[in-house]
Amino acid sequence: MARKVRGFERVLDAPALFAIAYGEIGSSIYVALGIVAASALGLTPVVLAVTGLVFCLVALSYAEGTAAMPETGGAATFTRRAYNDLVGFVTGWALFLDYLIVIALSALFLPHYVGAALQVDSLRDRPWDVVVAVGAIAVIGMVRLARRTRLHRPALVVALLDLVVQSLIVLLGLALVFSPSTLVDGLALAPGQDWLDDLLFAIPLGFLAYTGLETVANLAEEAREPGRTLPRSLFSAIGLVVVLTVLVAVVGVTAFPSGDGASELGDQWLEAPLVGIVTAFQGELPDALVDVLRVAVGLSAALILMMAITTSISGCARLAHSMGTHGMLPREIGRFERRTLVSRETIAAITVVAMAVVGIGAAIGDEAKLLASTYSFGVLLAFTLAQLAVIRLRRVEL
Repeated sequence: MARKVRGFERVLDAPALFAIAYGEIGSSIYVALGIVAASALGLTPVVLAVTGLVFCLVALSYAEGTAAMPETGGAATFTRRAYNDLVGFVTGWALFLDYLIVIALSALFLPHYVGAALQVDSLRDRPWDVVVAVGAIAVIGMVRLARRTRLHRPALVVALLDLVVQSLIVLLGLALVFSPSTLVDGLALAPGQDWLDDLLFAIPLGFLAYTGLETVANLAEEAREPGRTLPRSLFSAIGLVVVLTVLVAVVGVTAFPSGDGASELGDQWLEAPLVGIVTAFQGELPDALVDVLRVAVGLSAALILMMAITTSISGCARLAHSMGTHGMLPREIGRFERRTLVSRETIAAITVVAMAVVGIGAAIGDEAKLLASTYSFGVLLAFTLAQLAVIRLRRVEL
């Protein structure tokens, strides 16, 4: 008789949840900073602070929802429970879109960080950046198909590494390149900058700096004491991420002041902004030390982005499992498997579609801004529906 496949197990304690939440959400700054700076220029710290505050408010609803319904699915579960399967289905597909874009952007930025760290210019140009991005997704997908990955152990190491890297950038940046006058001068519209076309567009883009909330919510079914540990871990991680993100942005806009309606941080260093900040330390530190910092930040960013790809694939697969279990996708997608836990077809499909998203974005051109704009649409839709669902559930189920 075949042995029954065990499903999700409650094995994640508070430190593991914090590590996953911090590593997943904190990795976003490596992608988002340059994209937001391209539109917000000197107002980038303000935009990221505003979106960080809104993100904290959204996280309150997610914490309440996951504590009340400790099962995988995130916002799709909230809306299905509050309204009906159709609304849950729409929310789920918006989340699929966001997951795929996070995977694609993380993969696209990965070779740029490696190329900037090692000064291999070919990795930052076509076609090799796209080739490496597609290859990275393919390799991670194949590893995930070969065996189930235990994310909480490496997540702790990656979270600590990310915390050290961002803290080092902030401390050195504030000591070496920070200028209060430059920061204040940037807190105004630059020549050619428009409230509607630039700032209002930059605010939803700012949510790209705080991805990962859905991935953490999808772990509710694997958390020990989810009603207690998940909200605490989530808010401690989010609070730390928002503070560091704004401080990194402060250092970035003072290291690269905007001029003539543009910023080097959102232009030359669009795909590797944190390495760009390190290069601004030249002249303030010995060249050898700057080179060591450049390599350390670039390679650690690549590792963190690889972890973001891995966790996003797992989060997307868990979302598909939840939707399959509740009949919003074919039932076969909701089955468990011994080797991969969730269905192999789901993991393979996510991998292939994410690779296609990278290719399509590269073919259209200006893929970073295109994918970020599409992400902002999906995340605003999902967050709005999640908020409305939690409000409705308070009324109908209390």
